[in-house]
Order: sequence, then structure tokens, then C-alpha cells
Amino acid sequence: MSSFERIDIKKRWPIPPALKLILLVAVILGLVGRKCWMKNPGRNLQISEIEITEVTKVSADVKFTVANRAKISLKKSVLIKIFSPSGELIASKIAWIEIPAKSRKRYLKVLQKFNFPIDNPDEIVDVTVDFYK
Repeated sequence: MSSFERIDIKKRWPIPPALKLILLVAVILGLVGRKCWMKNPGRNLQISEIEITEVTKVSADVKFTVANRAKISLKKSVLIKIFSPSGELIASKIAWIEIPAKSRKRYLKVLQKFNFPIDNPDEIVDVTVDFYK
């Protein structure tokens, strides 16, 4: 007659030290990799070809190109600012853009809320587009 031993469910099985070491190394490498990625986001993203296409008394269209050299698609916020010849801020807008991996994409954003009314659409001189946070 055969006998079976029951497995003691309440017995604690310790985690092997080798597995603890592997997990610790993986966590440290993950933190170092994230720190390096967050320190240099400008290497992978580039904004170029910024231009104002159409300006009216109530809105302004801004076109710009974003190049993503990273291997993953990114969703970033951009801060668009329009300035007058005297350096005053006419309008600003924060917009979300989604950039596919390893690509260049052209965006058109419309700014509709001006800080002060403009009489002449030629008053807009300078436009800046930067990544926000």
C-alpha cells in the first residue's frame, strides 16, 4: 500500500538569493535608463520649419514640423507663442501632439485667443514652438 505525504501549505518558501540579486540589478538598471532618457529628450525630438500661414483678426495658423528619431511613438505637449514686434506676447497655446516612431510629421495648430486685439495682421513677427514639460 502506497502512502502519500501532504504538502504543507502553511510552510513559507524563501525567495532564493540569486533571484533577489537579479531583481535588484534589473530595478537599478531600469532607474538608470529612465534617468538617462529623461535627461536628454532633445536628442530624439526636433522642431523645425516654423511658420505662420494665415493671420486674421481673430486667429492665426501656425505650421511646424516635428522629427522623432526614437524607436517609440511619443505623445508630447508643445507650447506655441506668438510675439509682436515690441516683444509682447500676443497669444499662446499648449497643444498635444502624437509623433510616430522614426518619422517626421507636419502639424497645423490654430491660435484663436489673443491677449489683445490686433488691428493689422502684419503685427505678428515672431513665433516660438517649444516642448512643454
